[in-house]
Amino acid sequence: MQALTADADQLSDQQGIDSHAPIPGYFNSPWPAECGGPRRQKAPRSPGLAMASGEKLSQISRDNGEWNVMAIQRAPGEIFLQFNNHVSSAEKYGGIERIDPVTLQPLARSPRLPSGGHTWCGGLVAHENGFLYFNNGNRCFKLDPDCNVVAATELPQDSAYNSLLIMADGRLVMKNIERDADRVSSFVVLDPERLDRVGPEVAIPEHSMGRIAMDTTDAGQIVYVPGSHHFYRYRYETGRLLRDDDWTPRYRTLRDEEQSFSWDSCIAGGGCWLLDNGDNEANAAIFSTRPFGLNLPPRGSVFNGLASSPQKLFRIALNDARDIDVFEPFGIPRGSIFSPPAFDPVRNIAVAFDTGNGQIGAFRYEAGKFTALWRRPCRVSMQMVIFLDSAEIVVNDFRNGFDHIVVFDIETGEERGCVATASRTANGMFLSTGWERDVIYCSIGTVARVFVE
Repeated sequence: MQALTADADQLSDQQGIDSHAPIPGYFNSPWPAECGGPRRQKAPRSPGLAMASGEKLSQISRDNGEWNVMAIQRAPGEIFLQFNNHVSSAEKYGGIERIDPVTLQPLARSPRLPSGGHTWCGGLVAHENGFLYFNNGNRCFKLDPDCNVVAATELPQDSAYNSLLIMADGRLVMKNIERDADRVSSFVVLDPERLDRVGPEVAIPEHSMGRIAMDTTDAGQIVYVPGSHHFYRYRYETGRLLRDDDWTPRYRTLRDEEQSFSWDSCIAGGGCWLLDNGDNEANAAIFSTRPFGLNLPPRGSVFNGLASSPQKLFRIALNDARDIDVFEPFGIPRGSIFSPPAFDPVRNIAVAFDTGNGQIGAFRYEAGKFTALWRRPCRVSMQMVIFLDSAEIVVNDFRNGFDHIVVFDIETGEERGCVATASRTANGMFLSTGWERDVIYCSIGTVARVFVE
């Protein structure tokens, strides 16, 4: 198994890189949470694939029939898989498995855990205390490394919550997801011991679909949340979240039929990076009922965006909400996405994509200007992985009826490797790093391991 490495540290002296060092509150592993850490930079603290001439990608796929959401790493050799019920299942549940890092077969498995009736992808994190915390619908669970439930709680809103942040004091911050404009989303803070609530809920001014991110600064920990039209941030202080009224940039400026909401952001290089046009036909079906997910979305509806404008990439300066750069990377009408962009803070390269129109590209950002480096046809829908040491970005590409994994050189766009998984479904789930020059792929019905040989 690959050990933790300081290679990414040696690339840059910049602060604010999750892979630079262990993250306070999180288990000391290369990938203790979705996106590798709370800033959502998607860069692991482990070596890259470093694909050389003559090497290729291979894969093994496991068809388990579940909605596989993400995989995370805890102790060396340990991989935990989070899953929810398949969207077509009458029973609403979720769970986690500890899986073999090579064969993907389960080594330990939790019982089926309730979701409050909701079908939606929650989240899984490995805490520095050694326990795992799992969000499923409007429930949160604490589990040990053998996937036994230690504590559980019902969250305050009749809504699904989309994942968890671990703060430096060990407490958990969560937010419910809302697509209905007549509702707002709210934060809740949980104590990690018994999952008791810490203080009252904190209402966000708008409804929010995207996942929250967190930046640790000299001034403290800051939580970033996408609203339906604005981005907001909150200062975290000993279980309390205090809104920063001086940082409320508006990113959505067109009519609703022209532009839709943002999903998650990436906090890197002094900026909050995001893409708009996140609504699509799948969302309209899933969120048309409460509990969420009682209506099955049509196959392929995740690609059909509801906004007419081209896809846009945004950078909002962390030190000045008025400093907003907006860029149309592809200029094709009806752009749409289901996951956030990536930004390489070492090379100052933003990677944007347009799921609906099947495009990906890389753009160097310097002094408020974007310079195109490369552009390729590629139908990306998942959360990516960036290897900072080897300048590789790993993405999915749904084509010819199967989801593929592709490795690009982030500076040149050279395709270093590509392989088809056994998955016939693409959605907005998570890629993650494995322990042996590999990545783990999660989608509805299938989990796969893609590796170099």
